Amino acid sequence: MTARKAGPSRRLEQIEDQFVGLWRQMSALWGIVPSMAEIHGVLFITGEALSMDDIMARLGISRANASMNLRQLIEWGLVRQVHKRGDRRAYYESPADVWEMFTTIAAHRKRREIDPVLNTLRRCQEQLSPEALGDQADDEAVEQRRRRVAELLSIVSLIDSLAQRFFESQRGLRTAVDLLAQKDD
Repeated sequence: MTARKAGPSRRLEQIEDQFVGLWRQMSALWGIVPSMAEIHGVLFITGEALSMDDIMARLGISRANASMNLRQLIEWGLVRQVHKRGDRRAYYESPADVWEMFTTIAAHRKRREIDPVLNTLRRCQEQLSPEALGDQADDEAVEQRRRRVAELLSIVSLIDSLAQRFFESQRGLRTAVDLLAQKDD
């Protein structure tokens, strides 16, 4: 990060830098490149609409890197492009609602990770069906595999169904999380 002014604003920027560093570390958990997480992190923590030049200067990244990652963040719905009156440059901001952010990230993770698992399990189930296996359909080993795939498909489908319901309403997700977090008295 670049040198900044002394005083309270410098302290605030140090805290922002810690947050951006945390976002960078979490990028591996989200399945995204670190610079994409850093850009989102600086936009989220500052709550400001920043130009690409501002982002490049703040993070010390190239224009190509900033442009590519901003485009992906916009596609994900984690960043939106805004304009400032009297300024021809594009500015970028992150939605402030953490539930919206969490829901967006979780929905993308579901599409990238859960959906392919479901598709593969469904294919395996079809291929293990009596119609597909013909005279091997009654084999004990086939039945065991059929049962295991069906059980796994059942639980992953349930998780998928719950996720879909939560993604449809951020309020629903928040309510569910609050209910799960309540301690029994």
